[in-house]
Amino acid sequence: MTDSMLWAPYREKMLEQLEPIAFQEIEALDHFKVYASDKIARLVIGDVLSDRGRHFGMCVVFPQKHYLLPLYLSLWDEQEKEISCLVDMMPTVDSLIDEPFRIKYLDSMQPLWDRFSNLPGITPFEDDAVRSVCSIIYTAAIIPIEREGMRLAALAPHTEYLKSYVAFINDAPVVESDAKLQEIKRKTDAIKGTLRDYLQRTYGSLVNRNLIDVFFG
Repeated sequence: MTDSMLWAPYREKMLEQLEPIAFQEIEALDHFKVYASDKIARLVIGDVLSDRGRHFGMCVVFPQKHYLLPLYLSLWDEQEKEISCLVDMMPTVDSLIDEPFRIKYLDSMQPLWDRFSNLPGITPFEDDAVRSVCSIIYTAAIIPIEREGMRLAALAPHTEYLKSYVAFINDAPVVESDAKLQEIKRKTDAIKGTLRDYLQRTYGSLVNRNLIDVFFG
């Protein structure tokens, strides 16, 4: 990237969205930090710059096991002339059957999904396995950087989805059913395995194995 251009402020803008919740830092590694709260077991956020003109950022949020929330995921792969990205609230239950979950966490996000559906480069996510664990309101794109402001425009879905997720945390319901807890665990483990495999295959040269373990520890 030339000296006259700047990377998008991924980490700074994402961290701004966390201010309404009293998150506590529990671990730090390289450019990534791990946070937790009374309802969030693990929130990992950060970014890394490579010497080959590439800016990788990621944020994942896993709720405490007794709270009914989706998983938040943001993937950010920024290069000089384009940005590849994915942001979603991944269901931790079968959202086709669990109507209250779908209405509360997915249907309510439809206006945001509609807003960002007109971004240049919007496209189905390329990895079939990752796409299979996404919700109906995921946003993925390969956005060409053609003018000033495109980097911040590409970042907007990530910050707005995270802002919405943080707003969901306060009134997240407690899960009392053992069957529902088992369903959430199976779904969460499947998502973790899928994302771990994708990161290792796609970003192994940028994100080392120890850092991937931090995301899913």
